[in-house]
Parts: sequence; structure tokens; C-alpha cells
Amino acid sequence: MIILLTVFLAFPLLAQENMMVYKRWNIFDVNKVRTQFANTGLLCDGNQQNMALARPPAFEYPAGSGYSWGTGVGVVVGAPIDQDPGAVGGWPDPKADYYAFCDATLDEGPAAFWDEEHFYPYPEFVNGDRALMSDDPETWPAQWPAVYPVLGDPIQFDPVTGWPGFGPNGEQLADQEMFSVVEAWGGTDQFTSTGRAYPNFLRTQMIIRGMAWKGTLYEDFIVWVFVVRNIGDAPIHDMRMAIHADFSFIPEFYPGIGYDADRHYYDPKLQLAYGTDDDGYEESPKGGSIPPQDIAWAGVVALEMPGPSTKVATYDAFHFWMEATTERGNGARPDWYFKYNVENLNDPHDSNGDGIDDDFDENGIPDAEEGGPGYYVGEGADGLQTLGSYPFTLAPGQSDTLIFATVFGTSEKDIKVNALRAINLYQSDWEVVDAPPAPVVEAIPGDRKVMLVWSTNSEKDPQFEGYKIYRSADGGQTWGLDSFQDFEGGIHYIPLAQYDLANNIKGNYKTLPEYAWFNLGSDNWDELRRSVVEIDSFQYFNVGDTVNIFIDNNVINGLKYRYYIAAYDSGNGIIGPLENGASNNPAEMNNTVEVIPQAPQARSSLQNVRVVPNPYMVAELWERGLKDHQIQFTGLPEKATIRIFNAAGELIRTLRHDPTTSLTPSICIWDLKNRYNQLIAPGVYFYHVSSAIGEKTGKILIVL
Repeated sequence: MIILLTVFLAFPLLAQENMMVYKRWNIFDVNKVRTQFANTGLLCDGNQQNMALARPPAFEYPAGSGYSWGTGVGVVVGAPIDQDPGAVGGWPDPKADYYAFCDATLDEGPAAFWDEEHFYPYPEFVNGDRALMSDDPETWPAQWPAVYPVLGDPIQFDPVTGWPGFGPNGEQLADQEMFSVVEAWGGTDQFTSTGRAYPNFLRTQMIIRGMAWKGTLYEDFIVWVFVVRNIGDAPIHDMRMAIHADFSFIPEFYPGIGYDADRHYYDPKLQLAYGTDDDGYEESPKGGSIPPQDIAWAGVVALEMPGPSTKVATYDAFHFWMEATTERGNGARPDWYFKYNVENLNDPHDSNGDGIDDDFDENGIPDAEEGGPGYYVGEGADGLQTLGSYPFTLAPGQSDTLIFATVFGTSEKDIKVNALRAINLYQSDWEVVDAPPAPVVEAIPGDRKVMLVWSTNSEKDPQFEGYKIYRSADGGQTWGLDSFQDFEGGIHYIPLAQYDLANNIKGNYKTLPEYAWFNLGSDNWDELRRSVVEIDSFQYFNVGDTVNIFIDNNVINGLKYRYYIAAYDSGNGIIGPLENGASNNPAEMNNTVEVIPQAPQARSSLQNVRVVPNPYMVAELWERGLKDHQIQFTGLPEKATIRIFNAAGELIRTLRHDPTTSLTPSICIWDLKNRYNQLIAPGVYFYHVSSAIGEKTGKILIVL
């Protein structure tokens, strides 16, 4: 009897397919915010339960910095337990006395939401091993479904690109978009339960979109759209949706990073939940610490909440490990999460019971009225924030929408400015105001020089005013030796060179005082232009094309430089002047390039082979981290073998120089490690270079 009963109870699970096999990941990477996201609605994975499973970039900001700030960001959908059976896909264990249904796009690994993901992606919207992206056609289905699953309403597509965009007629609105359709289910916990499983969930479907834009006004945020739909046979009453924002400063998945307290704020006027580090000190995954000015501010700004008011109803700042399973937070059951965090009931940080945390010293008076701290501190790690909606009801077939932006900045003032830019973009129906089109740039390395060649397409814009050329020696983290802050806290760099049309529009912009920092140039349009001729060997330009050319003669051989060329305009009186930002992908055809100047390859002898620097003194410009050491052998032939000996004449390392694996065709690097991958001791070393065209020996002095 026991065996038969066990088989009977397990049968529904044996018939249920694990729909999470259709989970896919991809990366947003067109602006200063980079993140891996899942087509299940999990927007980053900085896995705190199993750090080896983390997926960087997890809201890396700025792009290329190597600093991720996200642990788990997603969306929660819930409703009280007293629902009509036609609205419910599965019920909790009656003995557990559940308070509510609570489904989330969160996984308990990265998000500390103690239930597996309750939304699976439909397989008809999955193709290959990456989530759907507008600029990645290989991820698109071979044949797009014409209608949405279950409800059968038509999907609208961009008439030009074929992408299912968010515009009123399916137009693609952003430079890069994601799209997914998911349905609620019981989650994978139902397959691993040791007893009878009780998958409990509401019968809902969600259409999920992400949108990212290029351009200096939009480069610090990504917008997310979650449309929730009732696919059941009965109304779902008193539903709520919430944004779950878990940003860590800095996430623990980096090796050697310890716990450190974070600080969380809420701006009710902007509906912005945001935070940063609590004490200005963060360990760096590159060694040492991150300078306080480089610790990011991160948050979520609610643009449209579901429900009649479309406004935020609750804000909760909490910590899963501090007083868990109480009004201060929860760490055990999703229905407690709904009660204490989404509804935010009985929270001691809420001075008047309106659902908004505003009293972090818990004296019954809002901090804003009596000088309280005005922020919540998550001790150690894992301070979290939720923004919840007012209750709303969905009849069968009805839908409602949650729209928010994940937003970043370099300071509190900067993140608020960027949040305002996201709000303005939403309120303008996604009408983008941008600089002239960015030029296409190509770089040609030389001996202690770099030639930049770029297109003239930017100059067709009627407001085009000039070009600014920026150079970086640290992979695009800084763009010059001199920088300044604008009136809103934004960081700007002095360009390496600037070319301005000779039209008497010059000096600092004057029409709008908030843009008075913007330099329009000095009418110094030097002769840049020429036509491509047959002896040119450009990759992107053909004979007869008109191009602009700039030569940078102030560079060091062997050092990797990144350049970008920004076209800027003269401003239109409504918004000030704008210029292009840098691309994150210099290998692609855009306005950003990466190049290593170098001596020419040896052709007939090795007499010009050099060791740089020699002597080596502690660190060099091309080294990115405290643990990174590197010297370069330059002026090499196409292939060579380099043997390095210690002062006793013992061979400690052999390097094979080959143009396909070396830094450049004429440069080979040595990381100052021996054959056992151990850092060498300071002292005198000898090298022997052998090749088909000769040999060379020399001495290296290492000072560490």
C-alpha cells in the first residue's frame, strides 16, 4: 500500500518536464552598463550561495572596469492565498498555513529568495545557446511564433528588422533589446522534494523586455519591462508586483573579496531605491582596494508600476541574514517575503505604517524630519531593497505592466541625474535625443605612433560641430590625464585633440547654463581630410573614399591604447550639446579602436631586439593589477625562441614567439614567472633569442 501510494503521488512529477532546460543567457553590452541576464527574468547572477556559479558581468559598471555590482535583480508576482482555484496552478501544503502565493524570476542562489525560479521560458522563443537579442540574429527562432502562447493574441514585429519591439506597432526602440515570454510553474524544487511536493503558483504569464541605448544621455542605465498576464480561468485579486534589487559593493563571487557593509537609500520623488558602500573601502579583485571615487552607486528607478495609480506603494530595505523571518526581513518562505517585504507589513523602519521605510533609527519619527541617518545599513553583505506596487486585480486574459531601470552613477548626485534621464526617456515615449552619428574609426600602429582614420558620415548631421579624440591607456576606464566634473557630478575628460568647424560657434556653450561646462572648440579645423588611394591598406575604407586622418606621435611602443572619436553637435536650445560615447567593443566596426604601437618586425638580423623596460622597476604602465608583472621583448622576427637564465646559468623559462599567440607580431611578453608559474626573485637574468635570421643575447635587471 505504501509503495502504491508513493507511486501515485509521484506520478504527476514524473509526467512534468523540467522546463528550465530552456533557460538561456546573453549579455547587454552597448553602453556603460554590462550584465548577463537570463530569459527567465533574472537580470544578473552574482551567486552568493555558490560563487563558482556566478555569471560575470553582473551589472559591471563602468563597462570594462572588471567591477560588477549585482548579486540578484528580478521581479516578484504575488497575491493572497484566498484565490479562486481557476487562478491557481498549484497549492501549498495546507499544513504550512501559507499567507500568500509569491512567484519570482529570482533563483535562490544569486537572490537569497528561498524558492526556485517560478517562471520558465517557452521553448518556441528559444534558439541555440543564447537568449534572444535584437542585435544577435543567430538567437532568433527560425520561424517566429505569430501569436503569444495560451491567450493567442498576435505578436507585433518591427517592419524593418523583424524584431518584436516595444513600439506601438512592434517597432524596435533601443539600440539593443532582449525579449522573452515566460509562464509560472512550480519550479525545480518539485523534482528534488524528498516527500510529496507542493508546487504552488498563480496562473500567470509574463512578456519580458530589456532595452539599452547608446549616447551620453542614456549610457548609465538599462530599462526593463515586465507585462504580467492572467492566463487562468478566474480573476486574481489583490495582486502585487515588486522589484527585487540586490546590489553588493562588491559581490562576493570575486576571489578573496570579504564581507563589507552596504548603505541603502530611497528617494520617494524619483521612486529610486539605490545604494553604495557604507564606509568608502572596498577590496579590489585586482589586488589592494578600490579608490572611494571608483566605488559605484547602483539602484533601480520605478518608471511605471502596475495598478491604477502606476506608483510605488511600498519600499523595504532589509537583510536576509539580520533578524530573518521577522518584520525586518525574511529568509525562509516566499509567502513571508510577500508579507514582510512586498507588502512591507509591521516594519519597524516604517514610521507611520504607509509601507515606505523612512525611520532607520526606529524612534517613530521619519529621518527626514529629525535628522536621522536617512539610510539602511546591511551589515556584512546582502542588504536588499524592494519596490512594491499597490494591489490590483486581473481578470482572465487581462494584463498590467511594470517598467523600471537599473541605473548607475559615480556619486549620489550622478545616479540621481541618470535616474532622471531614464524618467525623461520614459515620459517622452522613448523619443531619443542624440549626438550626430558616430564615425567609423580604424587604427594603424606604427613605430612610436598611431594613425587614426575615420569616416565623414557624422558631418552630414545639420548640427554637427566637430570631433573630439580621446585616448585611454587603461582599457577605457579613464580617457585622459585631465578630467573635470560638470554641475551635476558627471566626470568628463579633456580630449587628446579637438577639431571644430570654423563657423564662429566656439568657446563654452551659453544658451543653457547647466551645459556651460561643454567646450564647443575654438574654430580650429585643421586639414584632416584626404581621399583613400591605392597604396592605402585600410580595412574599412576603399579607394576614393573621403576620410579624416590624425596621427598620435606621443605613444609608447608595446602599450595597448584605446581611442575613440566623438562627433559632437552645437546644441538645440532645448538640450545642450551632445557627443558620442565610446563603444565597449573596439574589435567591431564603430568609433572605438584598440591598438599597440610597435617597432617593425626584424627581417634580416636581431640587432634591434630590445627588452623593455630594462631595468624593470616594480611596475609598468601596461600592468593592470598589483599582481600583474610584465616585460616585453620587442623588435622580434615573425618566429623566435627566447630562453631566460638566472645568474647561476640555470634555464628558468622558455618563451615561444609566434604572431598568432604573442601580443603583436614583433612583441613577446614575459610575466616574470619561472617554468613552475612562480614569480621570480629580484636580480640579474640573462636571455638568449634564437631565430631563423640569427641570435642575440643580453642581460635583464629585475627590481621588485
